[in-house]
Amino acid sequence: MVYYRDQQIDDAFFALSHPIRRAVLDKLSNGECSVADVSEPFELSPAQMTKHLAILERGGLLKRKKQGRTHYLQLQPDALEEIMAWVQRYQKFWDDRLDALDRYLGDKNKIDNVEE
Repeated sequence: MVYYRDQQIDDAFFALSHPIRRAVLDKLSNGECSVADVSEPFELSPAQMTKHLAILERGGLLKRKKQGRTHYLQLQPDALEEIMAWVQRYQKFWDDRLDALDRYLGDKNKIDNVEE
């Protein structure tokens, strides 16, 4: 069973998995932009760009607002904060593993130096 929160994190990770979508987020990190502005550096059809933006919206990473005929995009950092919280849960695990490896290698070097 997939809970809503898990699905939201899955959608955010999927959205981040493509370099064009990450580039769009990089551009939006400097502030709100129109769809035309974020689309400009890419050689994509409007339909292709629309799909990328929809994936970012579904992942909760951007918000769209419409003024007249122009659509503006804004970075939504909440989804990124949730991803960071998820990643940080594993930081202690890896820190402990790397500390244990460091102790093991230090002990092994002491033993090797005594045998010489």
